Amino acid sequence: MFFRKSPDKVQENRPASDDSLEELRKLLMGPMQERFDQMQQLLKMLENQELQAEEVSQILPEAILMRSSRDKQIVKAMEPITEQAIEASIQRDPRVLVSLFVPVMLPAIRKAIGTMIKEMIETFSATLEHGMSFRGLRWRYEAFKTKKPFGEVALLHSLVYQVEQIFLIHRETGLVLLSEVSKDTVVVQDADMVSGMLSAIQDFVRDSFGATQDDSIENMQFGDRSIWIEQTQYLIFAAVVWGNAPTELRKVLKETLNTIHFEHLDNIRNFDGNTAPFESAKHHLLACMKSQHKERERHPVIFWTVISLLCILIGWWSFFTIRDHIRWTNYLEKLQNEPGIVVAETEKRSGKHYVYGLRDSLASDPENMLYDAKIDPEKVHFKWELYHSSHPEFMVRRIKKILNPPDTVRFYYKDGTLRVEGIAPRQWIIDSKKLVEAIPGVVRYKNEKVVVLEQKQIEALKEQIEKTFFFFDAISTKVKVGQEKALAQLANEIMELVRLTRIFNKTIRIDIIGHTDSVGTEERNSLISQKRADEVFSLLTAYGAEPELFTKKGVASKEPIKEEKTEKDREANRCVNLKVVISDKENIK
Repeated sequence: MFFRKSPDKVQENRPASDDSLEELRKLLMGPMQERFDQMQQLLKMLENQELQAEEVSQILPEAILMRSSRDKQIVKAMEPITEQAIEASIQRDPRVLVSLFVPVMLPAIRKAIGTMIKEMIETFSATLEHGMSFRGLRWRYEAFKTKKPFGEVALLHSLVYQVEQIFLIHRETGLVLLSEVSKDTVVVQDADMVSGMLSAIQDFVRDSFGATQDDSIENMQFGDRSIWIEQTQYLIFAAVVWGNAPTELRKVLKETLNTIHFEHLDNIRNFDGNTAPFESAKHHLLACMKSQHKERERHPVIFWTVISLLCILIGWWSFFTIRDHIRWTNYLEKLQNEPGIVVAETEKRSGKHYVYGLRDSLASDPENMLYDAKIDPEKVHFKWELYHSSHPEFMVRRIKKILNPPDTVRFYYKDGTLRVEGIAPRQWIIDSKKLVEAIPGVVRYKNEKVVVLEQKQIEALKEQIEKTFFFFDAISTKVKVGQEKALAQLANEIMELVRLTRIFNKTIRIDIIGHTDSVGTEERNSLISQKRADEVFSLLTAYGAEPELFTKKGVASKEPIKEEKTEKDREANRCVNLKVVISDKENIK
């Protein structure tokens, strides 16, 4: 049976040599154990990202400040990151940056635009005032004579005085702390040059006349400009003034200098060449940029009003007078160039125009031309004498009105010769030869190029009749069914041809020729072809054609229409055709 000893009893029974070993181990391994524990703790921190971020956030601001005070590397490192962040923000939603910049930039833009418009209006008003007066004309002449800009001449004549340039100078070093220039000044001096000049002049005066350091020059005059100087223990205040400034200006300069002196006393005493701390005092300099203009000349309002009204009335009268004159001149020129109108004389009485001359009845109406020229017809009176113009256009129109030609006839008139071309009925040709002799201005009449309409019709009918064929079945002497309509039409064409030929006293003969194919004997075919000719003759006379017009003959297969190679060719040869013979004393065919 075993018994477990308690820890206390074990401890009590531990030998003394074990305690010595433990103590020796702590002495030897203690420092290393502490460093090992620290390393483990550091590893745990590195594994914990939230704890790592917390530790970095505590030291990051100080690290950035320390690095930025040492050099510009932190700015160069952050520049691309910042640009990318801004670019990404704009691409994602540009309205975010707009909402940030608009409250800052919009008032500045509004102020700049307002100032610009105000200056533009003031400049325009001044230019208008000077340019529309006798004084302005004198100034323009002076600017032209002296080769100076008009603005400079106007400024010299309208200003009483103007502060053109101001310098705030450190007395001990002679350096310019601040300077300001008038926007209207013409001549601007370099600030460092003026500072050096003032210091040199004051040193020269002190050395020459035994003055103390507290003594100073208060005013220097050169031409139309002067330099007003005020100074304190540490500062010199110099103002370049054009013209005759009042004594109150010196009081303003002195108060401004004292104000700057007391506001920046520490900066002045500790001045090491850096002028940046004094920029905040620039508004004091702006308050000293004063000027005074002469009072504007007062002109009698009524006088200039009357002059303006007279100029307006004269301009209005001149405009309408010149416009009406141009319109009337252009109208007369157009009227004189109009065919069939001859303007002999024109005059103007009591505000109305009178026109005298000759006018063809076929010419354009001069009163209608007035509307196109925008002239009031009530202000124009015409007195025309009737005459016949020999202009080709009017001659042709007059000839057409007398001869009443068909639409197929064309007239050409030149130098007394009337030439006619086209197609016309025979009776119209005969009548036109008689009527043209009574037309004034027509000396020669040429109509050889006129084609008689009836002759044209005769030729067309003759050609149409001779193109007509009537077909038969084999051995048959009866016209094939369906050709009745062609027979009736052929009869009408023959009767019309007879009517037309009788107009010219011509005779007409129509040969009816019967044909057969080559099948069968010649004797049989001759008999069939004759019967076919008789058949067509009977039908035509039945439709009203005169029997004495025709001759009939059968030619069998002796005069074939087509060379027989196929059955279709033989069908074409089984037919009857007609031949028209027209003759008269002149043997026209």
